[in-house]
Amino acid sequence: MLLVFGLATLASITMSRATPGADFVHPWLLKQALACGIGFVGLIAVASLDYRRLEQLVWPIYVLSIVLLALVLTPLGTNNKGAQRWLWGTQPSEFAKLALILSLAWFSVRFQHRMATFTGGILGMGVIAFPLLALIVIEPDKGTTLLLGAVTVALMLVGGALWAHVMVPVVVGLAAFTLLLSVPGYARDRVQAFLNPEDNKALTYQVDRGLDAFGAGGWHGTGFGRGTHKFKVPEVHTDFILPAVGEELGLPATLGVVLGFAIILFCGALVAHWAADGFGMVLAAGITFVIGLQALVNLGVVTHLLPNKGMALPFMSRGGTGTVVLLTMIGLLISIARQAEMRAAETASGLTRNPFGDADTDFPE
Repeated sequence: MLLVFGLATLASITMSRATPGADFVHPWLLKQALACGIGFVGLIAVASLDYRRLEQLVWPIYVLSIVLLALVLTPLGTNNKGAQRWLWGTQPSEFAKLALILSLAWFSVRFQHRMATFTGGILGMGVIAFPLLALIVIEPDKGTTLLLGAVTVALMLVGGALWAHVMVPVVVGLAAFTLLLSVPGYARDRVQAFLNPEDNKALTYQVDRGLDAFGAGGWHGTGFGRGTHKFKVPEVHTDFILPAVGEELGLPATLGVVLGFAIILFCGALVAHWAADGFGMVLAAGITFVIGLQALVNLGVVTHLLPNKGMALPFMSRGGTGTVVLLTMIGLLISIARQAEMRAAETASGLTRNPFGDADTDFPE
């Protein structure tokens, strides 16, 4: 449903930008549809496999992600609007989300006996997360850095770290964020614009136009393809795609998007709860946190409940790399759920397994 809303809204946004007689569809729409197709291939492929096989690939994926993030900062990377985040048409920071979740899940399970200690639960997982976060913040991409930092803290708790220990990185992170905002720059200006919107009309222009689009749509919406306020919203095809949905399809469609994410979060929590092992539990929790927090930040920004931060709305905003990675994550959730069902079926049938993985037929349960 979210993908359909996203593609339909992108089609509505781009139909007036297509060149008559040259473009059957706008290249943006074509590329996003292609990304959805590739993402579904990844979803099906991952969902059909046993997710536990990924334990052998955790560190190759982690190292590859580090290398790609480092290459972004070289002349091979592409700079756009003051940020160098792209490499050969892809955004490696999206791959880093999956690499971070996999590596933290692997560590928390492999060193479960040490997760209750500060060295294991905090320093161990912090050492894994730091290189990824450092390379992303240098790009700069402060929003993704904060997102993955929050996911790291959440997985520390899920993995077994103590609340008292987790407060240390939380305090350090908040102090670093406060220091970052104290330095003159775009990040501080956005926070000041959020706190004093009347004094910073230039920086609140995007949010104001988004709210105008929501208001123009009202309850019933203006009708698909009939919205006009959407063209006044900067980056309406990426970070601010939800106001276009609200303008043309009305409040029910907007609430339907929120409900869609709520369902994903609920199902993700169930999958994590019923996972067959600790690796699957932490992995499912991490995926659910990433999708949920990213959606929450985007929804908060477009409704002016949070300071403006360029963060895509999962499954809907234009962005090929993010769409492919997110759909692959959904495939992992399905794989974890399938393995849990298989384990439950084996238990119900009385078939137990020995530590070597073969069916134990010598001693009935």
